[in-house]
Amino acid sequence: MGKARREAMNQNNVVRMLMTSGVRFKVLLSLSEGPKTLGEIYETVGSTKSTISHALGDLIEEGLITQDPSTKRYSLTNLGYLVFLQIRNLTEALEVIQEFQDFWLTHDLSGIPEELLIRIGDLRGSRLHATTPEYIKPPHETYMEMIRTSRWIRGVSPVLFSDYPREFLNMAFIGDADIEIVTTTAVYEKLLDLTPPEVVERVRQLPNVRLYTIEENPRVAFTVTDKFISLGLFFPDGTYDMMNDLIGTGERARRWGLNLFEHYRRNARRVL
Repeated sequence: MGKARREAMNQNNVVRMLMTSGVRFKVLLSLSEGPKTLGEIYETVGSTKSTISHALGDLIEEGLITQDPSTKRYSLTNLGYLVFLQIRNLTEALEVIQEFQDFWLTHDLSGIPEELLIRIGDLRGSRLHATTPEYIKPPHETYMEMIRTSRWIRGVSPVLFSDYPREFLNMAFIGDADIEIVTTTAVYEKLLDLTPPEVVERVRQLPNVRLYTIEENPRVAFTVTDKFISLGLFFPDGTYDMMNDLIGTGERARRWGLNLFEHYRRNARRVL
């Protein structure tokens, strides 16, 4: 008969083991960089060798790590790597939730689909630009300063700022920025009222500008470019918060923003 199959990983044991010991998670984090000896793990984890040895034994017992008998190096098993990724995602998400807890608590999150709320940790490293008595520059002024240097722009906006259309047109005509915007039918009709017909026709001929409308009224306003993501939310009463923008410049934050844009563009109709 073949070798007996090892006992299945106990989900409750693993959760309890990792959540009650920072050392065990630090060991997984250290080994995510590659195989290491006990001494090398000790240098990165920073606990006592006896504590680390105990943690290693627990992780081996649950099948999360293994030790090469010839090199004495420890490494993650496939199970260990999968568990590490999920724990890392959770800790990063909790960090973002805690850092911006007032922002999340006081705003409507229904405009962000669940699959992206699950990945809220991707916004790690972002900063909240808020207007205060000590710092009175509105978020949209900072936004325009950043967007003028962008090579491409993707955005969803159910809100019309008076200076945005002019700035975007300048970037499209002069700077050759590639621009895609999803907006509501009401905002689009307002844009047509404010824009001379000959300018609308010029925009229609531009290969680098695409405008879409969507039937629903997104409860979120955001822009993502090759430089940054700027995320604005609505209050529960339906009014847009003009005073607070969450701004991130990291690659993961921008990819998160692109995924959010694709979520809305899939249901939108191109009008320009």
